[in-house]
Amino acid sequence: MTTTIQLKAIKAKKLQVDQIRLELLNELRKQGTEHKERLRQTVRTWKGDRPTFKTAISLRGGDAVAATYPEGSDLAVMKWVWLEAGTRIRWALMGQGWKSKTRPGRFASGAGRGRVVLFGKRGFNRHGLKARPGIKARKWTEKVRKERERAFARELERAVVRGADKAYPK
Repeated sequence: MTTTIQLKAIKAKKLQVDQIRLELLNELRKQGTEHKERLRQTVRTWKGDRPTFKTAISLRGGDAVAATYPEGSDLAVMKWVWLEAGTRIRWALMGQGWKSKTRPGRFASGAGRGRVVLFGKRGFNRHGLKARPGIKARKWTEKVRKERERAFARELERAVVRGADKAYPK
C-alpha cells in the first residue's frame, strides 16, 4: 500500500498597507482635534493676542505621531510658551489684586483680574527694580499626554484593525 502526500502552496495576498495607513492617518487627525480642543481651554478667556492650535500628523519609521502646538502672532505664542514651560524670572510687575487666569495643572482659563503695571527689562532697570520670581509652569501638554495616552493607543490599534478589515474583507 502506498500513501500519497499531496502538498499545495498557499500564496498569501500581498499586504495592502494603503488601507491601514489611511485609517491610521484619519485616526491621527481625529486625535489631533481632541488635543486641540483640550488646549483651547487654556486660552478661552484671554484678551488680545492669543494663540490658536495646530496639529501635525506623521506616520514615519513605525511611529504614529500627532503633535499639537500653538501658532499665531509671536507675542501670543510666546505668552503661551511662558505659561506652559514657566520662567525662572519675570520682568513684569503686576498691579495690586492680580489674579492669573490660569493655574498649574488646570486647563480651564478663568476670569482673572488686575493689570500689568510695568513690563520689560528696560522699564525695570529705569525704575531700579529687580526681576520678580518666575512664572510657575502650567505643563498643559504633559497633562494632555497623560490624559490621552491610553485612549490614543487604543484608538490607533482599532484603526489598524479597521484598515485590515477593509484591506482583507471576509
